[in-house]
Amino acid sequence: MKKDSVSAGDPVNVISKIASSVARNTVKFFRNIPSRVENYVKRKITDYKRKPKRDDVNKVYVLVGYTTKRHIESKYNAERSLIILNRGLLIIIFFLLLFISINAIIPYIRTDQYEEMFGISTVDDITRNDPFGNPGTTVTPSPDPNS
Repeated sequence: MKKDSVSAGDPVNVISKIASSVARNTVKFFRNIPSRVENYVKRKITDYKRKPKRDDVNKVYVLVGYTTKRHIESKYNAERSLIILNRGLLIIIFFLLLFISINAIIPYIRTDQYEEMFGISTVDDITRNDPFGNPGTTVTPSPDPNS
């Protein structure tokens, strides 16, 4: 039996079928773009017209179906509490990052060089000769360990 040159298992036949299918779908896609854009614009305009008018920045809720005012208020309170919770968490994260960064930097600061620059090693050195202190109390200077 003689085999036909173009059979179902022939790679040329399979590739041509795939290419024709891709071409048909591509043409159909580009032909439908204008109607899809038109439908999208009509849908957005209709949605905008159905919304109630807003006079201030507060959210306007539309009661749809069997919704009650209590249900809407509970949703509003839930959103409000989530906003407060998010702000609180952001503040906590900020302070944690600040604390971690300060603790990471402090070991690299040499305080002895500042003691040498200003000549002050303790708080007692600052308050020893305080001109604004009580005149009845005098503090005797301690012997300087460096002399």
